Amino acid sequence: MAKKRSITTKTGNNMASTITFTPKDNLKQIFDKVHRVYYFPDSSKSFSEQVDGIEFPVLEDGVTFDTGEPEKNEVKLTDGTTWTSKVSQGESDITFQVSSVHSTINDLLMEKKTSASISSVEFEGFTYSGSGYSLAPKKISGALLMVSSDFKSGVYLPNVEIFASFNGEGGDDSTGYYNVSVTPLTDANGAAFYLLGGTKV
Repeated sequence: MAKKRSITTKTGNNMASTITFTPKDNLKQIFDKVHRVYYFPDSSKSFSEQVDGIEFPVLEDGVTFDTGEPEKNEVKLTDGTTWTSKVSQGESDITFQVSSVHSTINDLLMEKKTSASISSVEFEGFTYSGSGYSLAPKKISGALLMVSSDFKSGVYLPNVEIFASFNGEGGDDSTGYYNVSVTPLTDANGAAFYLLGGTKV
């Protein structure tokens, strides 16, 4: 770690003061692209208390994480000068795409109709079985952990609401997936997200 750098300044009456800077090399902790996304169903627990979760199979380049740019309005006087400013919280944009139609993912993200199912239907040499789901939006609560590609940084969202929709189109470089939209809420401490630093053990 580099040493702090100091600069001495003088005023007009030769009074000296010292300004101490933290070198930029000491600040090199980077969040480099979301690499893994984990879901925990219990938002009442802290990160250290979580014991059960799911790692989402998230598509490459399918993650957006933007907490929302503040909306600023300047208050001006009649002479055109800025008197003050008012700021409101912007809307967050946190989304990702889950590439799986496993029953665990389906039952979590969609509203399962327990009385609707298809069991052991033979067609073209295959036997098909499955469950029925509603198109009505389903709100899922819980917590999320997003880890960077080098595992040295992470973002923990302790209290979220999740909505999802299924897209079965796929393509040459994709598969059918769930579009997942996340709304961060605050926890008991008033925090909407935690920025984490990781150290290899």
